[in-house]
Amino acid sequence: MVTTTTYCSVNDIIDFLRVPITSTTTPNKEMVRKIIARKEEELDRRIGHTWKTKKITREIHDLPLLYTFGWGTPLFLQHRNILPFDSSQGDKIEVWKGASAEWEDIVNSTQWYHAEYEYGKLFLRGYIFTILRKNRVRVTYRYGGENYAGDTTIPLDITDAIIKMTAIEVMNTSFRMDEIPSGGSVSPSESKRFWQEDIDLCVSNRREVFVIP
Repeated sequence: MVTTTTYCSVNDIIDFLRVPITSTTTPNKEMVRKIIARKEEELDRRIGHTWKTKKITREIHDLPLLYTFGWGTPLFLQHRNILPFDSSQGDKIEVWKGASAEWEDIVNSTQWYHAEYEYGKLFLRGYIFTILRKNRVRVTYRYGGENYAGDTTIPLDITDAIIKMTAIEVMNTSFRMDEIPSGGSVSPSESKRFWQEDIDLCVSNRREVFVIP
């Protein structure tokens, strides 16, 4: 099974390092693809956002003592660029029913909520006078990707960061240094340090801001 990558390709790594990588070299193409896939997950985690479709399961929210007239009680999801709620995809908006001690899924009852998908904001209607507010709602949703309200283009700095993260990993795990030729006035260790600075700058510039209730 061939590993799927999103932010860059093996050819990007070949162009960057200027070394041949084929199905028979060490590392080979599949090994490099696995590194790219791992680094994509690492970068998503560090930034708090993704340019792939991901799923968040049972994100718990309190009901705040807020109400926007004509909209409802706002909940701020932990991610933006939410894909439209779709029960066939496993999306849920579950409200705890204290009297019956069970969760009620209202995702198909659109009269009870409204979503601003681009901002990751969910408005619930009909709960302004409720007393039960702690851990009242849990939401399962998808975000990112190339669908509606998602990111349709991989930013160039994200691609650059993944290329450099992968290049560092390839060089760090190359126990036979003769397989990755280097030369010129800059040593491999200096190159990796410069690349790491670029990666950290990308993360700093792209890191999402989360609201802590």
